[in-house]
Amino acid sequence: MHVEFRVEMRCTPWQLWPFLDEVEKQKLWLTTLVEVVATSQVPRAVGATFDMRVREGRRISRYEGRVHAYDPPKHLGVLLWGGSFQPGVVMKVDYRVADLGASSRLEYYAEIDTESLRPPVKWAIPIARVFAFFQIRYFFGNLTRLAEAAARAEAKSKSTARRSN
Repeated sequence: MHVEFRVEMRCTPWQLWPFLDEVEKQKLWLTTLVEVVATSQVPRAVGATFDMRVREGRRISRYEGRVHAYDPPKHLGVLLWGGSFQPGVVMKVDYRVADLGASSRLEYYAEIDTESLRPPVKWAIPIARVFAFFQIRYFFGNLTRLAEAAARAEAKSKSTARRSN
């Protein structure tokens, strides 16, 4: 199963990046995220590992992950397994940020190899795809509001500082 989503935001890549990279800011828009704990010495770099807890309905699922791409403020990629996935199933997630001058384009890609899934899970993929679309749209709506508000606050702060000089 492959899911893609693109959104343009009125903020720079550097204003958007903390919302992708910092756990406390991730929790603001990924409302199901409970916690992320680094399990390797390097907190954010290719090869860094982490445990992630996500609220899925009434239960908290634990996923393990590894960073496979890290190029601030352009690209963050992670691999996730465990949780509600069947053993051996890995989800690859990529966030790519393009600088459009006064704005940014965020491209989200998520992929799960569905060939390794067994029925009845495999039969539920069409439903999962619809659910994923609406959840992603909700999450990225949250992210857009937060990143654009941060950009406006930064611009206002700079404007106020210029006027006081």
